[in-house]
Amino acid sequence: MEILDRIIGEIKDAFKYCKTRSKHKYYGDRFEEWVVRNSNIQKIHPGKGKPFWKLLEWRGDKYIDGYSPLSSSAPDLLLECLSDQNRPFYNLGEIIAIECKWKSKEADFFLKLEDIEKYETYVREYSRYPVKCLFYVFGFGWSDNGPETVYVIPSYKIYDYDKTNDEAPTITFLQKGSREEKAKLFEKYKCAGPCVMYRI
Repeated sequence: MEILDRIIGEIKDAFKYCKTRSKHKYYGDRFEEWVVRNSNIQKIHPGKGKPFWKLLEWRGDKYIDGYSPLSSSAPDLLLECLSDQNRPFYNLGEIIAIECKWKSKEADFFLKLEDIEKYETYVREYSRYPVKCLFYVFGFGWSDNGPETVYVIPSYKIYDYDKTNDEAPTITFLQKGSREEKAKLFEKYKCAGPCVMYRI
């Protein structure tokens, strides 16, 4: 009977977690997992083939009743380049940060100002690794266990971030216009191959 009570308690806890987990959080987590699986990242137990990236950090947004750790301000992923074969793009040991954004609507490249400030501040002031570049990976729609469209865009192509001294940062969006116009401007950042974070 004691074992049955424990199992029932664990099932109740699992349902409680699922109930409090929002639909948006579920879709965001699912997209993050897809990005990790499709980015030529080294596994814990490497198999065949040469990985391009090492996964240094994978952060989750943790918060409850107004409490949140500083690490929740970090972008989702920190990757270190393991290859010296791609010199025009990255050198061995260079590190990039990635923030994954899944959207149900095509070409919705909207970013909240407070999120931009949060990621930029973390990368510049709190990260224990020197980050070469922050990227936003946008995924749109979902079918056949993956997003229908993916864009990998460096932050400096979306906005200009300027912070001097102790003043509030100035964030200037570089691309103006409708969703369709932005989609055309970002077309060259659309992923064509199976490996998302490779030659970026």
